[in-house]
Amino acid sequence: MLNSLLPTCTLVIKDRFTHRVGCSCALACLAVAFAMLLAPMVAVAGYQEGLRFVKKSSWDQAIQEFLPLANEGHAASQFSLGLIYQRGHGVERDAKKAREYYLQAAKQSYWPAYNNLAQMYLDGDGVKQNRATAFKLFKKAAAEHAQARNNLARMYLNGWGTPQDVQLALETYQLAGDTGYIAGYFNMGQIYERGEYIAQDIKTAIKWYAVAAEKNHKPSARRLEALGASTGQDSIDSLELEIPK
Repeated sequence: MLNSLLPTCTLVIKDRFTHRVGCSCALACLAVAFAMLLAPMVAVAGYQEGLRFVKKSSWDQAIQEFLPLANEGHAASQFSLGLIYQRGHGVERDAKKAREYYLQAAKQSYWPAYNNLAQMYLDGDGVKQNRATAFKLFKKAAAEHAQARNNLARMYLNGWGTPQDVQLALETYQLAGDTGYIAGYFNMGQIYERGEYIAQDIKTAIKWYAVAAEKNHKPSARRLEALGASTGQDSIDSLELEIPK
């Protein structure tokens, strides 16, 4: 693998110094190759250090870690800076600057950035509100991103940027839950419990709350408690979780 990274070194000196020049060229090539190999490792280390500062709410230090990486094209760092500026963590809130960083990350197919851009268009945050654009961005991100699937389901449910389709919303919420965004199951429970978009069905609401609660989703556990339902594994195993047509 290392050999494939080495630049080609052509020697044109054919006297007694050729060997020395050849060694110098090889060492230079090795230095370049090792720099190429180490660069991603350095980026990961710097990014992880930035995340540690985020957890401590040390925003100035986090920005110092993310900024040089973002300038070098590190998508996760670009996204992180976008989030910092969008939420105003340690800096004056700047939605336009956040959008710029999200766009940089999105150009590298960094799906969380697509998701957040879509939310900005949905809310009119730093951009003119455009639900059609929000829908397109959520749909693109949903191919790879569980939270975007949850947001896409909300678009289908409300008919934002697309014709309303409650059945497709339920299916998309379930897909979000199945792929790791547990709130998707909770949102299904809410639809069945409230009966705003379909006929109220408390039994089915409890089923989906139970699925989410089993995965430690606290809002779902609270709804189960309020409805006087169980969260035990036995009750989960007995559920029929098909979405009614």
